[in-house]
Amino acid sequence: MTLLEDFYFGNIQPCEYEQSAEVRRKLSAMEAFEEKLKSKVPDDTLRNEVEQAFGKQTELIALCERDAYLAGFKLGMRMMIEVLHKP
Repeated sequence: MTLLEDFYFGNIQPCEYEQSAEVRRKLSAMEAFEEKLKSKVPDDTLRNEVEQAFGKQTELIALCERDAYLAGFKLGMRMMIEVLHKP
């Protein structure tokens, strides 16, 4: 099967990739910090707001990753067009 066929049939998931050890460490530290912070908030309403804030931050990061992926893909395609273009 070709790369394009794999992509068409859903065998390639561009948004899934191996995270580096540095990213895994930072993610683990961030999760631990989030839990520590939530445990220090005595008020349930405020704790829920803290959880919502972290959730919104996660959503924003996902959108930024998507935008960076799209921009990189478009840049790569423009480079390919330029290389293949015969002046």
